[in-house]
Amino acid sequence: MILEQATKPTVVIATGTMNTGGTESLIMEILRQSTGRVRYVLLIHQNGPIVHGVYDSEIRQLGVDMRNIGSIGSLGVRGYIKAFTKAMAEIGHVDIVHSHLNASGGIIALAAKKCGIKYRICHCHADIRYPGGMIQRLKSEISLMVMKAFIEMFATERWACSHAAWNRLFMPWRRRMVVNNMIDTGKYLATLGKRHDAKDRFGLKDKFIVGAVGRVAPIKNYECVLTAIVGTEAHFVCFGRFDANNSYCKSLIDLSDNLGIRNQVHWLGNSNDISIDIHCIDLFVMPSLTEGFGMAAIEAQAASIPSILSTGVPHGVDVGLELVKFANPENSDEWHKAIINFTPSPILPDNEIFQAFRNKGFDSVLAVEHIENQYISLTKDK
Repeated sequence: MILEQATKPTVVIATGTMNTGGTESLIMEILRQSTGRVRYVLLIHQNGPIVHGVYDSEIRQLGVDMRNIGSIGSLGVRGYIKAFTKAMAEIGHVDIVHSHLNASGGIIALAAKKCGIKYRICHCHADIRYPGGMIQRLKSEISLMVMKAFIEMFATERWACSHAAWNRLFMPWRRRMVVNNMIDTGKYLATLGKRHDAKDRFGLKDKFIVGAVGRVAPIKNYECVLTAIVGTEAHFVCFGRFDANNSYCKSLIDLSDNLGIRNQVHWLGNSNDISIDIHCIDLFVMPSLTEGFGMAAIEAQAASIPSILSTGVPHGVDVGLELVKFANPENSDEWHKAIINFTPSPILPDNEIFQAFRNKGFDSVLAVEHIENQYISLTKDK
């Protein structure tokens, strides 16, 4: 037993507040499906006072240590390295730091190297794009180039959730490591009872529900769907962080008023369990201008929900169950036609869904074992 503890690698997962989202869902599946061969510690980055995340209680129940640290933006590079060094000293021996903070991973890798941590993984979860005018985007691109240089100098491993995400952040000559996002497929399998109960819970019984899952931000392009449901009886529901004081969220409220569909639009905030709540949706939509992967798209397919995805979503999210169609995110007429021509699909057999997800590597039971094999392979000379 003592030998087992001594040889078990410690992996520090650098992330933000553990609320619902694609990155957070991946991390939670790693923790839930862990084979016990790895010790995990979460290093949670926050800007300002400590904010508790949706998953914090479950993380504690899983016996995983959580530490809070200020964000790089709030502390500055020197301040961050000092805080990081203190956190690592408190944790004890660390074998791997695995950053899930996209471009910020380069600074985290620098701090880890200064602490003598041998293996430093930078993980990209987004096909990074910047809003705003030409000058603003140019400044953002220059900043990204600097962060890419830090990753090139200080990361030892580079992982991404898709080829598009990998190409955006890492140098082309580096070894490509694409790690699929994944879910516990069995939790999402549909029944008629689940669908009826979910609609009743949200007061939408007998309504045709067009639904999305994801934080409410400009890159998600939700105005496309609002425009597309005009003239239909469809209700649009969205599970994801919604801040009524945010300028984009305010613009969506104003748009629904101007289009006369206010009563058909429901911003439901973060879901406590999307594997249950997603069953209220008849037609899943993801109109994002771009996505690094699109975790919610595979959740919808596991629940046998027909889906329309933006062409900005990697086509690799289609698991091959004939549930997915792609549409131009800048052409709301395409989405409108898909909505008015929608016909319900039967619930697919469980074994068919399991097989498709395992073939694609999207089922977390097998995928987490593969990730932990990668960790152990890195540290096999420990």
